[in-house]
Amino acid sequence: MRFHLIDRIEEIRYGKHIVGVKCVSLSDEVFDEHFPGYPVFPGSLVLEGMAQLAGSFFEIMMDHDGLELRQSVLVMANRMKWSKPAEPGDRILYRADILSRREDFGVAKVQASIDGEVSATGELTFSFVLVDDEELRRSRAGLYRFCMKKTRVIDADEPG
Repeated sequence: MRFHLIDRIEEIRYGKHIVGVKCVSLSDEVFDEHFPGYPVFPGSLVLEGMAQLAGSFFEIMMDHDGLELRQSVLVMANRMKWSKPAEPGDRILYRADILSRREDFGVAKVQASIDGEVSATGELTFSFVLVDDEELRRSRAGLYRFCMKKTRVIDADEPG
């Protein structure tokens, strides 16, 4: 099974932050086992969703800046805290703010919210790895195009 835990990227401000959405549905396969009679979206998948958004942001910025595309690989999760579980019907709003970006690694502050209430926070560190696979590049580019069809791009001069 492959998890795509970002349904749409809602907002991007290059070099600063990105916001994405995951709509949790009772039809998500994970609820077959987690937990019968009390469906809760696993915290590990919330973490994965935040990592997918932050890692994608680094890759999108590389492309935007005309740099050689490298794949973001999660190497460390720090200060992770969960305070509210996600359930079927919830809309998880993910946000990643860039704390540091270098040629070979990046760090992002991440947050998940449900109905305006913070449900998870932490910091994620990524290593950037050169993957010489044209099929993978095309696949990721197609996924980004799909997820970013309705993305609001915030100009660097706009406040916020």
